[in-house]
Amino acid sequence: MSTLTSHELEGRLNAHRELLIELLSAMIGGEVTITSLLRRLRDDATFKDNEEDPGVLPEGAFAIENSAAREVRSILDAARARAAADEN
Repeated sequence: MSTLTSHELEGRLNAHRELLIELLSAMIGGEVTITSLLRRLRDDATFKDNEEDPGVLPEGAFAIENSAAREVRSILDAARARAAADEN
């Protein structure tokens, strides 16, 4: 198992916290907020990684945001896979 940097760890923890808040909020709000939640999660998971200027080294805050976006993507991918398996 690889060792996480402090930025990676903070980003992953932030992602989990935000997902938990969003899920509970959506559950309280009902079907309309669940649809909105899924749209926001897809948007959050596509955080850009300095593609516009590949020569720039990311700063700490960017590294945290990028780590959070990767974690959200990973969680969404796992959720989609589980939902697909449950359908079969």
